Amino acid sequence: MSEESLPPPSISHVPLSSVLARLEQELRDLWTPPAPGEPLPARVCTMNLVVVTSSPFVAEHYTPIVDEVTQSMPARSLVITMTPNAPGASLDGEVSAVCSVDNATCSERVILRASGAAAARVGSAASALVVPELPTTLIWLGRVHVEDPVFRELAQMADRIVLDTEYTSLSSLLSLSRWARQARAKIGIADLAWTRIAVWQEMCARFFDDPRMRPLASRVDALRIVQMSDKGAKLGPEGSLLLGWLASRLKWRIEPLGGALRFRRADGKLVHVELAAMPRTEHVAPLALASVSLEASDDAIRAAGTVARDFAGDVADVLRYKLDVNLPCAGEQTVRLGANRGARVLDRTLHRPLHDDAFVAAVELADKLDDDGVVCT
Repeated sequence: MSEESLPPPSISHVPLSSVLARLEQELRDLWTPPAPGEPLPARVCTMNLVVVTSSPFVAEHYTPIVDEVTQSMPARSLVITMTPNAPGASLDGEVSAVCSVDNATCSERVILRASGAAAARVGSAASALVVPELPTTLIWLGRVHVEDPVFRELAQMADRIVLDTEYTSLSSLLSLSRWARQARAKIGIADLAWTRIAVWQEMCARFFDDPRMRPLASRVDALRIVQMSDKGAKLGPEGSLLLGWLASRLKWRIEPLGGALRFRRADGKLVHVELAAMPRTEHVAPLALASVSLEASDDAIRAAGTVARDFAGDVADVLRYKLDVNLPCAGEQTVRLGANRGARVLDRTLHRPLHDDAFVAAVELADKLDDDGVVCT
């Protein structure tokens, strides 16, 4: 008997093919009328959404987020929990329909749990369960090891890989980006932290919306970023990506000198960059942004702008924007951050372009910051 014709290995005395056959049958049964002539909701599927975690708690937390997203963006979702260090080997799962609010359209959700040696077969199981010829997004909610064979097998299936560095660290994003560049992989990479800071980016850009303020974008003298952490902690994903975005958009150069990093404007003048820490409050993720302040001036105008969380509320989910300048555009505004709405963040990420040059530039600069071990004081 050839190697290709050998039966798949048994998992807890049940062949892997039997587990997949049962799940595939359950998928077919979702769209089989319980009685002849009985109507069914329309089945819609635009993509595959493969969510992988090693934490049952994270899987339980993330399943309703995925369900909410697929109600408006129909997809076959696979929520996979791997616990490779568990004793023994087992693979199990179940299938459910996920329908829109009016039940007019439905898609499918597959829960898959693999423990022990069975975790090594997750890539094969996912490959058998995704809808062929549709784009696949891999959401990897854990630390990335690019040499991990399961990660590589799933990554080869994907058109886009989404991380959430809130669950892991900036290092996972940086190692994935390096791997993609070295492999010249034509794959989109995204980070939910990048989507979370979009409001911060919009508020920072608003400082220079007025035509009389635009020349000051190239005249920034000082930048202060505050994150919620202990003093001495490394700059987290949100702060690193925001600093990388600002530096790349404003065309700053990063220069090492005497064991430290300096930021220099395009005109050659140094920018004073201060990275600070404040105690984290409840309901806010570790290393999350607390505030960002900019100072800019030229011969005629001096301006100071601040975007900061409002800690007066219960969840610190409101940003306060303030621009002090002797111009009519000076003023204050509040805006909802929405960082605590996981489904909204994921939905916005999936609707973004597959390749984002601004994100790539921000990650490259964040990589330099990480190599230097930049900390908040």
